[in-house]
Amino acid sequence: MADPTPPFLIVFDTSTHARYYGDVHEVLALPAGAIVRYEYKRSLCKATAAAAIDRLAADPGQLPVPALLMYGQKRDYQQSQPDPAEMLRWQDSVFVPTRSARIVAVAIAPGADAASDVLYLHFEVRGFVDPDLDAIPRLIQALEAEDALPFGDRAQQHCWVSLLPAASAPDRESLASDDPKFWSKVVDKLITLPTQFANDVFWRVVRIAKADRRDDVQLPLTDRRSNARVHTNRWHRDYALSEGGRYEIFVQTHSPDAHGHQIPGNATVVLTSNDDDEGLIKLSARPLDIVPNETSSQHFSIATDDTIDARYSEIRLETQTPDHASAYPAGSMCTLTFAIRKQRWRLAAGLILVLAGTALAGYAAAATVAPLAKGAMATLTALLVATGGWILTRQFKVLK
Repeated sequence: MADPTPPFLIVFDTSTHARYYGDVHEVLALPAGAIVRYEYKRSLCKATAAAAIDRLAADPGQLPVPALLMYGQKRDYQQSQPDPAEMLRWQDSVFVPTRSARIVAVAIAPGADAASDVLYLHFEVRGFVDPDLDAIPRLIQALEAEDALPFGDRAQQHCWVSLLPAASAPDRESLASDDPKFWSKVVDKLITLPTQFANDVFWRVVRIAKADRRDDVQLPLTDRRSNARVHTNRWHRDYALSEGGRYEIFVQTHSPDAHGHQIPGNATVVLTSNDDDEGLIKLSARPLDIVPNETSSQHFSIATDDTIDARYSEIRLETQTPDHASAYPAGSMCTLTFAIRKQRWRLAAGLILVLAGTALAGYAAAATVAPLAKGAMATLTALLVATGGWILTRQFKVLK
């Protein structure tokens, strides 16, 4: 009889290459509910975990399922060194739970052979797990006993994706969390333990809110209509923004005492827009200053144009420090996606006026009326269409 309990995946980052180093920073910086995509070759997954992912791809109705994202490294590992030859072990390595998550979409891209298959996992990030939980060493030691940790022998070990071990089943609930309060504690661990991240800058996106509302209501992330549970790159959650709107993004920073004077001074968060060909996202030219252990904010606005359909754009937030020359990022980073639409009342009113003006123009052309009446109808037509066009685009393009 099949086990009715949904699979619980343990997924590791090891960040031994500069191109993947930012993954840990992104996982920590994203707001709850955002999506991050990982991809692993089947050869980096425990056979039982790969089989569970196969089943999810075949029957996506089982999704979402829980996951715990972890970071691990040898205690003496330094940036740019070769990958460790031996598997990570509890006694000689560092392990930090970086984020609780849900797997919401999966896909499998066949390779030349089964081991080369690429498994795509879309995670919806949740809260943070207390890194001092007694369940963490029990989990790592159980994975170690199963040879299910990164690096080591490629045939028996060398594993970045595993199922929750049976020995950790009693800890299942404590290894999932929607609570954001342990974020700073996770950062403390990455800095105070001997990790690659000890001198990095850490911040996270707390929320986005409408700038003109006094109650500071957080905007929700919403699923995109085109989402597909089984697809390599079609699961997104966006902030729904309106043309002509003003918004405020809030960023929380954390700099533990252990940073001392090593944290780079004058660090900032630089915001840039991507996939915004229409230039709708209006960002401040000034980067957001990083003030240790505070929540700062920056305003941005959304312009308008004559396009009726929704547009999907994004902003990239990255840490910038003076004279940073390393190939490894200086600190936190993340990407937020936006679904930009016209306000419903504006869309409805604008279309009604434009259609009324068009109908009036057609009537005036066909009607047998006095020239003065035709002139009046032509003027009213122009006013209706111009006003409708302005409501839609805030530009009098029809009169230009």
